[in-house]
Amino acid sequence: MITPPLGSTLGLQLLASSPDCVKLLDPEGRIQFMNPHGLTLVELSSFADIDAKPWASIWPAESQHLISNAIAEARSGGVARFSAFSATAKGTPKWWDVVVSPVYDDNGTLSWLLAISRDVTQQKHVEESFRIGEQRFRALADHIAQFAWMADATGYIFWYNQRWFDYTGTDIEDMRGWGWKKVHHPAHVDRVTAKFAACIMDGTSWEDTFPIRGVDGRFRWFLSRAMPIRDENGNVVLWCGTNTDITDQRKASQRLSQLARLIELSHEAIIVSDLDDGVMLWNRGCVELFGYTEAEALGTNSFELLRTTHALTRDEMVAVMETDGHWSGEILRHSKDGSDVWTDCRLELIRIGDHRVILETNRDVTERRRADEVRNLLVAELNHRVKNTLAIVQSLASQTARSSDSMSDFVASFNGRIQSLSSAHNILTDKNWSSALVRDLVASQLNVTMGSTERVSISGPDAFLAPQVALQLTLILHELATNAVKHGALSGCDGRVFVDWTITGEVDKKVRLVWTETGDAELTVPERRGFGLNLIERSGKLPHLKTRFEFRSGGIFCEIICDLEEASLAAPLFFDPGKASPRPSTAH
Repeated sequence: MITPPLGSTLGLQLLASSPDCVKLLDPEGRIQFMNPHGLTLVELSSFADIDAKPWASIWPAESQHLISNAIAEARSGGVARFSAFSATAKGTPKWWDVVVSPVYDDNGTLSWLLAISRDVTQQKHVEESFRIGEQRFRALADHIAQFAWMADATGYIFWYNQRWFDYTGTDIEDMRGWGWKKVHHPAHVDRVTAKFAACIMDGTSWEDTFPIRGVDGRFRWFLSRAMPIRDENGNVVLWCGTNTDITDQRKASQRLSQLARLIELSHEAIIVSDLDDGVMLWNRGCVELFGYTEAEALGTNSFELLRTTHALTRDEMVAVMETDGHWSGEILRHSKDGSDVWTDCRLELIRIGDHRVILETNRDVTERRRADEVRNLLVAELNHRVKNTLAIVQSLASQTARSSDSMSDFVASFNGRIQSLSSAHNILTDKNWSSALVRDLVASQLNVTMGSTERVSISGPDAFLAPQVALQLTLILHELATNAVKHGALSGCDGRVFVDWTITGEVDKKVRLVWTETGDAELTVPERRGFGLNLIERSGKLPHLKTRFEFRSGGIFCEIICDLEEASLAAPLFFDPGKASPRPSTAH
């Protein structure tokens, strides 16, 4: 070790007592002196271990260029400073803050290099902790979904996270202080500013919603909050705020509100029920369809309230929904006034947390069900009538064939009788097969058979006959008219036919129809009884129709008496599906 010529013992004492690692290097950078505290810091037991060694040799390879540069700078008259890592002699990792400066003798010649190394390991650890903390804070602040910012006690914003700048397309210089007003919607900025300033003044938490313009020029809605940070004395020293984009939630909320409003206004009955707590929603459609008010329905079991009838119980329907998620079918329910209500019902099971909620839609199909019943009734009635008609046609064909002398006679007679039957069917069809007016039956048969009715007189009051009686009377009238044209009063030039009917009886009312023929020619009684005469005679034995006839000089006289109910004088008694009365509304 070379004793440095510092000129006084005081200088050596000062170097020795320094808490830092103090070294004296010769101009070539070899170690000539290290104070005792320095030896302790680098964990050396003796200076001899480093005496006259190049200072750079005790540093790691990656730091040796720093040493060389510092020595060169000090030799040129400058002061060099750097920080570097170097482990101690025992391998303890340490960071050093190093200053290297020249030392001149009295003649101004460079004689020494003074190197002072301060152990800054703890400081480095603190700085690294701060750096990592700041790095993590930046990462967190810049990657959270919200915008974040900080303001001083006066509300002057001095920091924003990167999310804010990415969205607005601004920088800190644009936004510092109250620059945020530039990106607020002009219709809201004054209100927002006033409310924010009031909270700053009072030191209370701030919350508001408003639109902020993005870099694309579009505005989106944000929920903004700021909390005051206070010191130990309760004074506000900082404000921390966030802006959360709620545009999608706001739109969703508006849509839900609109849907809720539509559900409420819907005429389709919609029910929302909690399986445990009963009805939660009962819209206007339910009130109109079932008659119960919302207050009467809330909290009840809709199946019990409406006295639901179905092959499955409610629990069984729930079991189906547990598997399939939904159930649908037609069920019978009862309104408040007791009337039947058939609905096409769809149930959906929705889980909300621990709650099981059923969304139930009901479409009124009561009228359709009634129409189905009417259709089935009409099909059955039509089937019955077709069978009866075919039986009549078959009988007409058989009887006509027996009484016809030739095929041409058969075709002519059979066609006439079929036309007669057809005209009666037309009359009944016009009345939905409820009844037939006697006048229409008489007129139609005379027109079909005679073509012209100039020599026929018809008179009588309005009276209706049941369908079966009307068909029987039609066939009799056809035979009477045919006979009058071929053999009776209308076969000559001067004959006439009178058809008159009256209503007789006080309680058991009947229609008495009289067919009278007049003329000059004598009518002879036929030797062979044909189909027409047999039909008239046999009709006299029917339960609701009686006949009596005579052969007179001018033609046939025939009396026909048909049963008539008193109510038929005013209107048909048979069921008319076109006049079904509607179900009264149950709304209150």
